[in-house]
Amino acid sequence: MDKNTLFNTLQKDTHFIWDILCESYPKLVRFNPPIITLSNRLWRTAGYCEQTNNKVVLGYKFFAANPLYYHRMMNVILPHEIIHQADYNLFGESEKKCGHGKSWCEIMLKYGLPAEPHHNMDIPRKLQNA
Repeated sequence: MDKNTLFNTLQKDTHFIWDILCESYPKLVRFNPPIITLSNRLWRTAGYCEQTNNKVVLGYKFFAANPLYYHRMMNVILPHEIIHQADYNLFGESEKKCGHGKSWCEIMLKYGLPAEPHHNMDIPRKLQNA
């Protein structure tokens, strides 16, 4: 999948995930869903959330590495990072400091995902510097 198509798919999925979170947490309707960006530089970290900027950055190399990683990025990592933003919007700075705190775990579980703070995907060395 080319980068442009991937980006459009991520935008659509982000709005879908945000709408689901808004149903469970009505206060979130006051906030916009996070902006999604792709980075070619990430190869250990699959993604991260810049909460004060309402932005999620995802590692493009994980989408390109293999089909199983693509699936995990779309169905686990993307919601994981969006839930960081929802957690910040709902509970503020106190949750930002530890990142994977109690309220983040509760939102993850309510969304239907395990509250796992880390992934186990490995980018092959040949793709790390690509």
